Amino acid sequence: MTRQVPEEIRSTEGDDYPSPFRAWGMVLLLTIAYAISFVDRQIINLMVEPIKADLQLSDTQISLLLGFAFGLFYTIMGIPLGRAADKYNRRNLIVGGMTLWCLMTAASGLARNFTQLFIARLGIGVGEAALSPAALSVISDSFPPEKRTSPIGFYNSAIYIGSGLAMLLGGAIIQIVSSAPPIDAPFIGELLPWQTTFIIVGIPGLIVAFIIALTREPSRKDVLREQDGDATELSFPDVVRYVWTRRNIYGPIFVGMAVVAVVNFMFLAWIPTLYIRVHSWDVSSIGYAFGTILLIFGPLGIALGGRLGDYYALKGDAGGHTKAAFAGSLFMVPGMLLTPIFPNATVALVGLALIPFGMAFITVNIVTAILRVTPNQLRGQVYAVLLMVMTMAGSTLGPTGVALITDYVYKDEMMIGYSMLTVAIGTAFFSNVAFYRCMRTFRELKL
Repeated sequence: MTRQVPEEIRSTEGDDYPSPFRAWGMVLLLTIAYAISFVDRQIINLMVEPIKADLQLSDTQISLLLGFAFGLFYTIMGIPLGRAADKYNRRNLIVGGMTLWCLMTAASGLARNFTQLFIARLGIGVGEAALSPAALSVISDSFPPEKRTSPIGFYNSAIYIGSGLAMLLGGAIIQIVSSAPPIDAPFIGELLPWQTTFIIVGIPGLIVAFIIALTREPSRKDVLREQDGDATELSFPDVVRYVWTRRNIYGPIFVGMAVVAVVNFMFLAWIPTLYIRVHSWDVSSIGYAFGTILLIFGPLGIALGGRLGDYYALKGDAGGHTKAAFAGSLFMVPGMLLTPIFPNATVALVGLALIPFGMAFITVNIVTAILRVTPNQLRGQVYAVLLMVMTMAGSTLGPTGVALITDYVYKDEMMIGYSMLTVAIGTAFFSNVAFYRCMRTFRELKL
């Protein structure tokens, strides 16, 4: 017999929210952790050429390291870890995941071949899969619904802060270690500059994980309850059924965010290589330029996008946040289509800035919208499913899609910009259609 999932979000385990100081302190720690996760997963993007040369890899093999290796277990483990976030201690889950991915980042520096580096990237994916479902659940339980957009936006700014720092600090670290004498580590042997870089960036996260271990998580709010008031225990099939019966709500979100993930993975993976290979920039120059763009325009998009979504919502527009997300998808289009093939590399950076700006508009508003319509027992799992869909699409169609087009269609590594454009044309169309549909659907809801 099919079980009926309660429709109503009622009652909580305690309506007491943490003090603003404690709540924002937790948001700050989680944001730092999230930023570190992006540094650790994306530092490899700056080191494509030396890794490719030292390990004698093709663009397709490199693309598997950039996307698929990380994304495989990030996707597979997302659902069980999201379910764990809905049932067990979220702080401990975050600390365990963070410890694992930081150790595996450092272990990447010990890799001597493609297989070893692939396995290390798998481990990073497993660890990082534990973070966001648990972190967003904690943040949601730390603030009342009308005050969640700002902390959620602050947390999601780490996407751009971490990505920017990966480029800025990564470029600086690579420059320093490349000019220093080779390191001959005991029991390990000589470490190449890219290997030393992995080891250096893997250490700071362990300190943050220790600090988070000293904190206390808030009580759960917005819990689905049975008619007798008891909290509803939901199996994963219940979660799937809940989402499926509301596919008109979740479907456009999942499609739109999957397309955004393709754009995100593609540009983060291949922009440094595009500038190094086609425009003859050095690693530090593109690292500083791209990192600065991410650090400025990502948080700016978070701030303005969140304000715009709140403005629409406060005016009584139930689709306010999704309306702002649709605006963000429009902002991205010129940058997506022009940046890969524009002949002037410096001018192309202007178009590049539109991508993180628009993506930030989308992220802060879509996450807010999801948390608004999803009960507590499902938030970690629903967000994990979203991350699974995004990672599956992004890690394959983004880095590997571009590499396959370069290797087997154009058959010229200097045509990487046109490979990126080929992918961008399709993603520009589907993202705008999905978020327009999302906006229309949310306008009809009574929240």
